[in-house]
Amino acid sequence: MPVCISGNPVSVLDGLKLHKEHLKSQGNQKEGQKVFQRDSLEVSQFSKNREILIDKIKHTAVQSVTLFGDTRAEILEGVRQEKGRYDYSDVVNACGLSYARLYAKIEQRHKKEPYYKADGTLLTKEEEMEWLDMQYEQEAAWQKSCARTAAQGQAVQGKISEIPAKELEELEDSFYQAKDAYMKLYRENRQAGKPLSLQNYVFGSSRMYEVLNRLGNLQGRWNHAGSSV
Repeated sequence: MPVCISGNPVSVLDGLKLHKEHLKSQGNQKEGQKVFQRDSLEVSQFSKNREILIDKIKHTAVQSVTLFGDTRAEILEGVRQEKGRYDYSDVVNACGLSYARLYAKIEQRHKKEPYYKADGTLLTKEEEMEWLDMQYEQEAAWQKSCARTAAQGQAVQGKISEIPAKELEELEDSFYQAKDAYMKLYRENRQAGKPLSLQNYVFGSSRMYEVLNRLGNLQGRWNHAGSSV
């Protein structure tokens, strides 16, 4: 039976067909909206994950095995440019200053935001301080080893009668005295808002420096050592 829609005769079957097509159209629209919403959520989540990843990369601290040596070498290069050379006193002071500067960087880094290791796990301030202490211990031992090697070479050549064992032990102790002195200076300067700089502190006896400085050309030997300096 025909019926009139908007003045136009339409059969019941045609009306049912139009109704079905309308429902189908609405279904397609709803499905399209779901797909759009799902895609929007995926894009939003991807953007969020990307921001998290970028933030983690920015806050990843790589504990380089050459960082301490590079810091000390940069300070000694400044001494060399200023004075033309450097001696054991400069090296001891440079090591103490290097420790304090790296300590300050670690402390500053962990004030507000978390930092991560290369594998993505959390890196704590305590772990970084342990790493710094280990680097300093290795540096002190390496410097003592360099001096001993130089002394052995001098002894083989007959230039000295014996290895200066007492002075070598005193040298190692001097590095730890320098570490404590520069950390005290760092805390004082931090309160006063002053930057850290190299000092002419004297650690150990004048006899120690006299003996060790006679062992050979420090600058030439350490430059030859490459990245260890």
